[in-house]
Amino acid sequence: MTGSNTLDSYVISVVVPLYNEKDNVPVFIKRIEEVFSRLGCRWELVFALDPSTDGTRETILKYVDEGYPIRMVTFSRRVGKPLSLLAGLEHSSGDACVVIDVDLQDPPELIEKMVDKWIQGSKVVIAQRTSRKGENFLYLKSAELFYKILERFSEVNVPKNAGDFRLLDARVVREVCRFRERHGFLRGITAAAGFSTTVITFDRDPRFAGKTQISFSGAVNIALDGIIPFSRVPVRLVFLFGLALSALALGGTSVWIVSGLVTGFSSNWPILLLGFLSLCLSAVTLTGLGVIGEYVLRTYEEARDRPRYIVEEVVEASTIPRRLSEPDVVPERS
Repeated sequence: MTGSNTLDSYVISVVVPLYNEKDNVPVFIKRIEEVFSRLGCRWELVFALDPSTDGTRETILKYVDEGYPIRMVTFSRRVGKPLSLLAGLEHSSGDACVVIDVDLQDPPELIEKMVDKWIQGSKVVIAQRTSRKGENFLYLKSAELFYKILERFSEVNVPKNAGDFRLLDARVVREVCRFRERHGFLRGITAAAGFSTTVITFDRDPRFAGKTQISFSGAVNIALDGIIPFSRVPVRLVFLFGLALSALALGGTSVWIVSGLVTGFSSNWPILLLGFLSLCLSAVTLTGLGVIGEYVLRTYEEARDRPRYIVEEVVEASTIPRRLSEPDVVPERS
C-alpha cells in the first residue's frame, strides 16, 4: 500500500434495514455523523425501508432535504429484514459496507474499530455480542439454542452470538449479492462467501426507542432460514430416526415372538407395544414430512424465480459521495 491510499479517499456505505422506526432515525443519523467526522472519511447512508405507517419515510426525507448523504430504497410491499438487508447491499456503492440496525442496540461507534480492522486487511469484520441488555430471558435462551444447533449442524462457520452487524469489503458485497437464495440469511451467506474474517466483541445496548419489529413467527422463520439452507443434517436425521425405529420395531417383534413361544402369548402387552410403536412411527413420519417439506418449499420458491423484492422508489441526496478509489484496494488510516 502507498501513502496515497488514505482513508479520506474512500467511501463507507452504511446499510440500515428499517420498519416503523421514526423515533430512532434522528438520533441514529446524529451518531453516525459523529462517527464519520472522527474517521475523516466520506460516507453514505442506505436506508432499506419496508413501507411504514409511523412517518419513518417522511422523517428520512427531511434529512435528505437537509443535505445528509442518504439513499432511501422503499419497497412496494413489506419484504422483511433479511431481504431488506440484501437490497440495501445491492444499492450500496462504498469501498466497504457496514450493516447495522437503526434501534441503536448495536453502537455506531463500533464502526471505527471495524474500519481499523478493514484497513489492516480483513475483508469481513463481524461484531459478536458478549451481553444483551434489556432483552427477554426466554428469547435469549431460544437464541442460545439456535446458535448451538447452527454451530453443530451448519456446513458453514457462523460465529455464535453474532447478528447482522458487520463490515463487508466491496468485493465481499459483490459476491454476497450473487447469492440468489430467497431466504436472505446474511450471516450464513457471508460465511458461505468466505474471505478473511475478524470477530470483535461488544456489549449490546437496549433499544433506544420503540419495540422490536420481529415477531415470534418472524424469529422462527429466520431460525429455519439459518439452518435449512446451510445443512443437510435435518434430512439425514430423519433417515436415521427411521432406521432406529425400524430396528426397534423389529427387535420388539422378535422379543414378542420368542416370549410367546416360551411362555405363551399374552393378550395384553403386545397391544401396548403395538400402540407405542405406532405412536413413535406416526411422530417420526410427521417430523420427516415437515423437514422434507421445508426443503421442498424452498426448492419450489427458487423454481418460481419471482423477484425477491420490488423497489417502489429510490430517493437519494445530491450529496451522495462517489467512489474515487480503485476496486479492492484497502486504504491506510490517515
